[in-house]
Amino acid sequence: MDSRPKILLVDDNAINIRVAAKILRSHNYNISFAQTGAVAIEKAQFIDFDLILLDIMMPEMDGYEVCERLKTDPSTQKVPIIFLTAKTESENVVKAFELGGADYVTKPFNGRELISRVETQIKLKRSLEALELANIKLQEANDTKDKMFSIISHDLLGPFGSIRESLEMIANEEIVMDNSNMQSFIKAMLNSIGSAYSLLENLLYWARNQQGRMVYQPKIISLNSIIHDTCNLLAGVAKNKSIILKTNLIEQYNVFADKNALKTILRNLVSNAIKFSSPGGIITIKARRYEKGFLVVSVKDSGIGMDKNTLENLFTGFKSDPRWGTKGEKGVGLGLVITKEFIEKHGGTLWVESEEGKGSVFNFTLPENEN
Repeated sequence: MDSRPKILLVDDNAINIRVAAKILRSHNYNISFAQTGAVAIEKAQFIDFDLILLDIMMPEMDGYEVCERLKTDPSTQKVPIIFLTAKTESENVVKAFELGGADYVTKPFNGRELISRVETQIKLKRSLEALELANIKLQEANDTKDKMFSIISHDLLGPFGSIRESLEMIANEEIVMDNSNMQSFIKAMLNSIGSAYSLLENLLYWARNQQGRMVYQPKIISLNSIIHDTCNLLAGVAKNKSIILKTNLIEQYNVFADKNALKTILRNLVSNAIKFSSPGGIITIKARRYEKGFLVVSVKDSGIGMDKNTLENLFTGFKSDPRWGTKGEKGVGLGLVITKEFIEKHGGTLWVESEEGKGSVFNFTLPENEN
């Protein structure tokens, strides 16, 4: 890929183009040219130029009109334009700036002046692009911070506050329960604490990953073992909803992965399947060889499924309008965001097949060996 700055030379005079191109190429610029305004506009729409050198006096369409059209087109309006003119009358220069020109160079060219002005505008353009990107990232970081605080205040403090109040009432003997009611209460508390704990764990994983502090140590590990451990971990949650967890592993599979990250991936996907499955549902985890040294793992449920809009926005980040599970379990979408990031960190891919009312299948790939 050619990384040299791309410059478009626009002049109806071939001699002027050759002179300017020779000067610019000697300083390692990638040069394109056009001898009419129409051709210049067409090229600018298909090539991402770093700078346009534009002659003012041209037949059919002069440089002023070309500049005006480029500056009104969102795809080209940020490309700096240096006007080329043989005239130095103040009205020509003023009009060039009024139309959005960044600078001007007089003909015949002075090589040092031309290079100096070109370098200045390209550096300025790249600085502005870097600043714009930094502003976008800053805004995204601020949005994420606000959403994280919202999750902590509502989705974590809320459940813990309710649990504390309930336990205080029992401890102070404000309410009296028989053994059966006490058992139901304890199970409800355990489910609430488990959900809050999983959310907090995901938040910490995600924050570390965003800051580049996540320890990632991939090695050859048993996929079968991690899948069985995940099923054992979530067996109680599934049992409380009368959901059956099944595995269909026809042979021993090994993957090149970080053990903790893989546990997080599977825990999130299976937890999600339990959340959106109705009592009596079945969740099946399968693995098979895929292609080019990769395995594909599938987590299939018989739950409520998703419509097209939900599918399209599944991995867009924290959800301000969460989906609720079949027993009122709340989801903010963080688990799937982390899952996708961790899978891609392994060089794998995550995709979903789903139909509303007919369940979902989450598929992801992992490498069998170190590449």
